[in-house]
Amino acid sequence: MTKHPLTDKLCDQIVCSTPPLPRDHQNRVLSYDGRILDGMFEECFEVEKHQMRTAADWQLEQCIAWLNDTDCDDPQETAQRLREAMRPQENNS
Repeated sequence: MTKHPLTDKLCDQIVCSTPPLPRDHQNRVLSYDGRILDGMFEECFEVEKHQMRTAADWQLEQCIAWLNDTDCDDPQETAQRLREAMRPQENNS
């Protein structure tokens, strides 16, 4: 099995860029809905890393499918069109 490009270090950076989970008065880690996570935290993080990697793989497959269906010779235009296709914006007007 090949090593996934979304390394543990990158997963850590993504997780660390989100607000920390709250703690109770006994310094136990809580979920955002107030459940105690101590004892499960490391396991949850392992699941999170797997989910991040799965999502990254899914996104890559979406990009490849889009590229296979797109005819564009200009790399900059292709990149812009890919960004728009992968991150559609709602028009609220």
